[in-house]
Amino acid sequence: MLETYRGIPHLLDTWLVLTGMALPVALSSLRRPGDLVPRLAAFCLQAALALVPAATLSPTAHRLASLGQCGTQLATTGGLTSLQGLLNVLLFVPAAGMLALASGRPVDGIAAGIGLSASVEAVQALIPQLGRSCQVHDLIANTLGTFAGVGLVAGLRTLTRPSRLVTGPYVVEHAAMTSAGANRPATAAAGSSRGRSRWRNHPTASGRRLGPGDDTPDTYPQAVDENGG
Repeated sequence: MLETYRGIPHLLDTWLVLTGMALPVALSSLRRPGDLVPRLAAFCLQAALALVPAATLSPTAHRLASLGQCGTQLATTGGLTSLQGLLNVLLFVPAAGMLALASGRPVDGIAAGIGLSASVEAVQALIPQLGRSCQVHDLIANTLGTFAGVGLVAGLRTLTRPSRLVTGPYVVEHAAMTSAGANRPATAAAGSSRGRSRWRNHPTASGRRLGPGDDTPDTYPQAVDENGG
């Protein structure tokens, strides 16, 4: 469980130590190529993850004699409606959200959040010397915080995503048909213009008699056929 008051004296010290140990990894993730937002999320992820064991596994003055026991009463220590339950929800919001933002896959944040919460509860149950009690409602609260963090990141990415104009296939086909129809008269006019120019330059068009070096009259029908009649 997250000790609301008794864990505070060790919370800051443990969190600072764990964050300092993960600082080289955070700096290396900040220097990697790619977009700025995922790199910043990967940089802040180390501190968010260090906060979880610092808040849940710091030793307390309590000594539990039972080993391997986990409470299943949802109403224990106030359950999800108490201050401690609310803190258990908020504890996993930044870690799951930063992981989903850094990886670009919400399923990574969900899987890591649930797995981390289950690991914390298992350690609390197997090491009673920590003075932490394993509770099922803590796992539920951490899972709710995980989904809240991932959902928050997904909502922000949806709102900040730039809108793109998607052209439908009908619009593309209609534009292609319009362009082809517009070019067809110009092509036909150019062909008829070349045919008229060729006929005006033909020797028989001037009314003079063909000489030995002139073309035969058979070239006119061929020119007409070449330009479409």
